[in-house]
Amino acid sequence: MKKITLLFIGLAFFGCKKEWLELEQPGNQEKPYFIDAASAYEAMVAAYDVTAWRNNLVALWAVGSVMSDDAIKGGESDGDQQGMYELMTFTATSFTDVPNWIYADMYRLIARANFAIEAMEEIDMDQSLKDRYTAECRFLRGYAYLRLAKNFGGMMIYTSGNDISAGKSRATIEETYAQVEADLIAASAILPATIPLSERGRATKGAADGLLAQAYLFQGKWAEAKTACETVMNSGLYALVPNYSDVFTSQQQWGSEVVWAINAVEDQNGNWGEHEGSWLSIWFGDRDMGWGYGFNNPTQDFVDAFEAGDQRLEASVVFNGESIPGTFGGAPHDFVGGGWNPPTGFMCQKYLIPDAERPITVDCNGNLDYIYLRYADVLLMHAEASMESGDNGSAENSLNLVRQRAGLPNYDPTSSVISDYKETSLLNLSPLKASIYHERRVELGLENTRFYDLVRWGVAADVLHDFNAYGKGNYVEGCSGLLPIPDNDVTVSDGLIQQNDCY
Repeated sequence: MKKITLLFIGLAFFGCKKEWLELEQPGNQEKPYFIDAASAYEAMVAAYDVTAWRNNLVALWAVGSVMSDDAIKGGESDGDQQGMYELMTFTATSFTDVPNWIYADMYRLIARANFAIEAMEEIDMDQSLKDRYTAECRFLRGYAYLRLAKNFGGMMIYTSGNDISAGKSRATIEETYAQVEADLIAASAILPATIPLSERGRATKGAADGLLAQAYLFQGKWAEAKTACETVMNSGLYALVPNYSDVFTSQQQWGSEVVWAINAVEDQNGNWGEHEGSWLSIWFGDRDMGWGYGFNNPTQDFVDAFEAGDQRLEASVVFNGESIPGTFGGAPHDFVGGGWNPPTGFMCQKYLIPDAERPITVDCNGNLDYIYLRYADVLLMHAEASMESGDNGSAENSLNLVRQRAGLPNYDPTSSVISDYKETSLLNLSPLKASIYHERRVELGLENTRFYDLVRWGVAADVLHDFNAYGKGNYVEGCSGLLPIPDNDVTVSDGLIQQNDCY
């Protein structure tokens, strides 16, 4: 979807009466701007715009991966991206930048979505188009509140442009998830099942149902999560890509496995925090090879988690001495004698793009989309929800689909391999639960899920204390599972916003 630069940044926390709907078009002192379907579309696009901002995308893996046992920060030094280092070592404060990025961007998205919804209420336009645009804004608002709930817990809930500036206290986590559910259910009822490639990045029914399944899963609503996953699965619109390594390439952008991806466009406009192109290759790339920052380094623990013959290991990790055809000139990576060596001895391979696809604009600002939710995740959510609902047969079927694609045999509760899983040896889980938890790790590793999974399973302290390297042993149960709310927002709220425990 083409990105449109608008004047909505200043509207992020603007409220009061509906006079804001009478905003005048720049350069025109006579006519209001939001008057027709074209301007309604622009208002909707302004909400989508936030999803692609650099800080929003960085925060996904900086929390989901770097705060887990899968990866460490990497980079030039501990002080390179200090906020990310504080997250990794569980020494973050209310002044740490990454939580501020998430908090600010998600509330900007909510404000823009609310603005667009209310603007469209006043516009005389085709009703079906208005319904779709409104559903897309509700999808985006649901996504934003889901991100906020996972990172901070119960949040302040704003559903109109008029109340965004009003002082509100934090809602409970149950109330916050109720808002997520309401938005995504409403969006699912209206959004199209399919969209043309020219509209990629826009929400679909499958995307709404997939995010709804995630919201249910995080609340332990197993039956509802199972049903939402099956809605996606039974649609016939999604399938696993045969070759796992293809998932993260430009050839598979919006292929059969993508349920929802955040659209990136090669764009030389925007500031450091608000570029709309993908920075993944340069964030994860080799510093010695001329175009990389060297972040999100896989750990030895992550590498050791893969079973023999698992095709996902090679597609996920760059090893010392490895040459990747067409990438970094095809030269072998030197992680021992090089000028820069990843502290763990490994580099992330997902989202590395070939030299021929490097963009012509600044800092590797490319057009490779970031996959927020893919079909493998839906299958594994379904496996977990089915297991927790007592339907082990369905759980095994979904689990096996993911294992088969990785070149592995079907789940066998008597297999000696399962006893080697950390989920068995450390956590003492049953064979099926251990296998599902393990499969989520190796299938979705280095993406945006692992830390959140450990927290919601209630095993983060056990896992990170056992790992006990790179500061991860500092994890405190009952505290470190949530991020700190930005200090300024707590301060200016005059006591309405309570800080999370231990910050």
